[in-house]
Amino acid sequence: MLPGIDGFEICHRLRSEPQTAQLPILMLSAKAQEIDKATGFKVGADDYLTKPADPLEILSRVETLLAQKAAARSQIITFLGSKGGVGTTTIVANTAIALAQTGKQVIILDLCPHGGNIAEHLGLKPECTIAELLAKPIDTIDRCDLEAVLVVHHTGVRVLAMPQPSDIDLLFERLREVTDYLLVDLPFQLSDVTRVVLTKCDLIIIVTDSEADALPSVKHAATLLHLLGISQERMGAVVVDREGMFPEWELSKIKPTVELNIGVSLLGIIPYDTKTSFELVPGSPPVILSNPNCPMTWSIRGVAQHIMGEKINNKDSSYAREKEHEQR
Repeated sequence: MLPGIDGFEICHRLRSEPQTAQLPILMLSAKAQEIDKATGFKVGADDYLTKPADPLEILSRVETLLAQKAAARSQIITFLGSKGGVGTTTIVANTAIALAQTGKQVIILDLCPHGGNIAEHLGLKPECTIAELLAKPIDTIDRCDLEAVLVVHHTGVRVLAMPQPSDIDLLFERLREVTDYLLVDLPFQLSDVTRVVLTKCDLIIIVTDSEADALPSVKHAATLLHLLGISQERMGAVVVDREGMFPEWELSKIKPTVELNIGVSLLGIIPYDTKTSFELVPGSPPVILSNPNCPMTWSIRGVAQHIMGEKINNKDSSYAREKEHEQR
């Protein structure tokens, strides 16, 4: 019953704007009929309380909404190459797009020493500099500051490439406010910042290849992570099969054997062949866009499904691979 624009319209507009879409909304109104409550929920209210309301009940409702928001906080997923040149950046870029294609908001934080690799892989040319952002204390950075330096891919994936900041905790909290998934491309070089990133993230994905020393390198990385206090449940591994060691094997068949050797969960085997290898050249369209039904793409989608906590549909994946084989 506000003049000009009523509360229902305000609620609708809050839900329509990216900056406020995720805010918890408690509607407090003298309009107590069931149709009013139904309208409030329809336009996006999380809760509806009628006047007169007891202050203690208002506080209780607010605390409940804040607790629900905390429980639904964004996930931080760190990708860690067990060694250089295994294709970690490519996996990060394509996995981010796979998540974005499901309607999720995704930000990639590139913390590699020289930065810009992710943007280059996605064919992006940042127009804004982060110098001004880095000059500000992180605790003063707001949503507008972040939005100004995020580079947006046409799939909706946003990228922030920057040197490793000293106050990574606060940066994570700021980024959590504007995304569902924060994917971090992190070099495996122990430093104070690296240690903080690894201990704060929800899942660490160790990326390796299929060469002879691949599985031992994953086990070595997992051991180091364990020494940092990271539990096995927060680790996973992805194998980029450059050598064609597992051309026809399904993940479910080889999974137990590989996991026995590396000591962490195997999230996916990414097949690599000459037909799709040119897609990995920086600046070329990511393979998930240029070749959406190839085995490599389906394997990457499987990794994205695991991140979202969904059951991987091996039947659909196998069907796609059969169709790809027929096309060849």
